[in-house]
Amino acid sequence: MAKKPSSAAANPSGGKDKPDRPATVPIPRTIQFATAAVIGEIVFTLAHALAARGFTSQLLQLMKHANDTAKKPDKNFDAVKQLADYRTGLLVQGLVICVAMVILGLSLRRARGASGARWAILIVLVLTAQSNGPFAVFPISDYPGTLQVLRSLIGVSSIALIVFLLLPDSMRYFRACKAATRPEGAPARPGLGALFGPRGAAGSRGGAFGGFGARSAARAKTDAASAAEAEAIRPSDGPRGRAKAKGRADADAVAKGAALARNRAKASKSRRTPETS
Repeated sequence: MAKKPSSAAANPSGGKDKPDRPATVPIPRTIQFATAAVIGEIVFTLAHALAARGFTSQLLQLMKHANDTAKKPDKNFDAVKQLADYRTGLLVQGLVICVAMVILGLSLRRARGASGARWAILIVLVLTAQSNGPFAVFPISDYPGTLQVLRSLIGVSSIALIVFLLLPDSMRYFRACKAATRPEGAPARPGLGALFGPRGAAGSRGGAFGGFGARSAARAKTDAASAAEAEAIRPSDGPRGRAKAKGRADADAVAKGAALARNRAKASKSRRTPETS
């Protein structure tokens, strides 16, 4: 009997078999810059939340002015409580965003999670566009200067992050990450760009769109066959075609009449047979 190859022969490294790891994808410079923008977003967000613990008199005056100029001012407005709630919310939101950005920034540099991290970062920046997104670059009237500078730096970091994630080198990097993490032999999944591709490529997109295209093609083929059959039996070639069609119809009627007569003769013969016996 042939001996089984030893584990050392099967695995020259001498270790245990391990699942295949995704291939390492070189990180382009645009992703390096995007990572730096993530770090800037984190630093400036924390600095803004901590700096808001100061400037008490200016912030109280700002909140009183906002209440006085509102359409329906609150007569029992408590500026001190409002300022405390603002500072607490600013700090909690800043900590949550910073933790999320740390996780997503690390995932952005790994082949297995780069594509998902990209979309998650864009979603976070869209949802927090006013406080931690691109709109933070716009100044707030009567807002303390130091806090306004930190808000503007947050907005600049978010805009730079979005730009670096959408540059061509970054898009090629994300495509390479998808290819590196795809199982061997598995078909490539179509992205959002497949929805806007040429109509001829619909059959090769796979998924629900590919199935729909196959069903439509099969239905069109059936309709074409039915139309061809109807055209074949339709007397569309003038008097000669009508004469042929009439002849076929007469032949069918004669054949049906003869078959009916034979059946009646057989039935009457079977009724007379018991009487003669």
